[in-house]
Amino acid sequence: PHWAPLFRRWFLNMVAHWRGMDKKHANSTSPLLIGPQAYRKSTFCRMLLPPALQAYYTDSIDFSRKRDAELYLNRFLLINMDEFDQISPSQQAFLKHILQKPVVNTRRPNASAVEELRRYASFIATSNHRDLLTDTSGSRRFIGIYMTGAIDVSRPIDYEQLYAQALELLYHNERYWFDSEEEAIMTENNREFEQSPAIEQLFMVYYRGAEEEEEGEWLLAIDILRRIQKASKMTFSARQASYFGRILQRLGVKSKRKTYGTYYHVIPLEVE
Repeated sequence: PHWAPLFRRWFLNMVAHWRGMDKKHANSTSPLLIGPQAYRKSTFCRMLLPPALQAYYTDSIDFSRKRDAELYLNRFLLINMDEFDQISPSQQAFLKHILQKPVVNTRRPNASAVEELRRYASFIATSNHRDLLTDTSGSRRFIGIYMTGAIDVSRPIDYEQLYAQALELLYHNERYWFDSEEEAIMTENNREFEQSPAIEQLFMVYYRGAEEEEEGEWLLAIDILRRIQKASKMTFSARQASYFGRILQRLGVKSKRKTYGTYYHVIPLEVE
C-alpha cells in the first residue's frame, strides 16, 4: 500500500539530484522490483528515462571493479542493479558506501590528479527472488515490492508531462527526501525480503525471547551463542558472533546493559 507514495518520493529525489538541488547528500534509496521472469521489470526501469536520455541508463555495473563503479556515479543518470541477488555478501559494504556517496573523488583514466566529480546517478534494482536482503541493521535503503503480475509497458509515456510535473512539484518545495517515518515504513515492509541467517534460525530453534512476566534467563549474546554451538554442533565465525547481538535486538528480545555487557532475556526451548 505504500509503494505509490514512496516511489513518487524517490522519483522526485532522482530529478532533484539531476538538477543539482542537493550536492551534500546522495539519492541513497533504491526501488527494488521483485517477481518472476518475464514480468518486464527491467523494461520498466529502462522506460523511466525518455529516449533522449537512454545513453545515460545502464544495467551493467560490476561492484568488484570499484573505481569503475564510482565513475558510473558521474557518467549515468540511472543505474539498474539487475539481478540484485547476484551481488555477493563481500560486496555489500561497498554497495552501501556507493549508494550514500554524494560526490566522486577519483582520477579519470589517463589523468594524473584526483578530482571531484559531480554525482548524477540514482539506483533501481530488480530480482527474481524474495529472500535477498542481508543487512541486519535495517533495509531502509530499499523500496521493496513483490509483483503479482506483469507490468504493462505497451502504453506510451508522455515524458514531457511526466518530468514537467516533477519539476513543478520541486519548484514549489515539495519534499524529495525520505523522512524518518517513511524510512521506518520501508524497514518494516522489507522484512519479508530479508534473508534469515543460519545463526538466527538456530536461535529460534533453541530459544525464544522471554515475556515481561516470565522468569527466563539473562544471558550475554556470546553465552547464548556458545550454548547453541554446543547443542547444534555448528561453529560460527568471529564475524557472525559479532553481529549476533544485533540479530537478537532485531528479533525484539528484551535486553539490559550491565557492567560486563548487554544481557538478553531468553527462555530455552525443548528440542526433540
